[in-house]
Amino acid sequence: MTIFTPFMAAMNFLTRLAPARIHDDSTIAASVKYFPLVGMVLGGLLTLPFFFGLLGGYPWIQAWLLAGASLWATRGLHWDGWADIFDAWGSGARGERFWEVLKDSRIGAFGVMALIMGLGGQILLLHEALAVRAYGAIAFAFVLGRGLCVGLAYCSRNLARGTGLGQLTLQGATLPSLIIALGLTLFAGLGLRPLHTLAPALMLGLLGLVELHTLAKKSGGLNGDFLGAAIVWGELAALLGWLLATRSNLIPLL
Repeated sequence: MTIFTPFMAAMNFLTRLAPARIHDDSTIAASVKYFPLVGMVLGGLLTLPFFFGLLGGYPWIQAWLLAGASLWATRGLHWDGWADIFDAWGSGARGERFWEVLKDSRIGAFGVMALIMGLGGQILLLHEALAVRAYGAIAFAFVLGRGLCVGLAYCSRNLARGTGLGQLTLQGATLPSLIIALGLTLFAGLGLRPLHTLAPALMLGLLGLVELHTLAKKSGGLNGDFLGAAIVWGELAALLGWLLATRSNLIPLL
């Protein structure tokens, strides 16, 4: 198996940016290590039009379009998991009832609130980054989200529940895969944004990973919804970490 095949499987799994193709289970599991690389491609493609001046001077419109383009490119898959997790968590249910709420196709009040806060927060943070042309910070958000997904999968691989792509992701989250994914994430972070903004993003991302892992342990399992929520949290953490670092009175905006 070449590197190209599992990478394209990761592109198929996480985005609609690659030609549709059916991959076997072993290829999908092998693709996990390349999730952050998919984030690099996705982040680069989404920010490129604005880098070249599309709607320059209108950062609110740019932020709205970028968020919408991200939803289109990823099919909104991760946000679905985000809403499902908050519905189940907000219900206060435990045991099998938690999973009944999680798998309910109908969205509840907590899911709606999570989408409003999450998407609203993403647009606000994107506006701040686009206003100062911090395209590297934006691109890195897509990398950290997918890197955090691999981290959560590795930490929770003994909590697999159900079948499907989520379970295959957990199977593929081996220690070598984690090391490669972590290396790609740090490489992108060091190359795409000022060094002093990386630590806050990683700390916020780690906080979300711990919370999701703890919830999975309490609930008796982890599925693809948890992994989707990790991606969303990683994207928000990267942008919020950048903002916290660059808006400090002690650190100039770079």
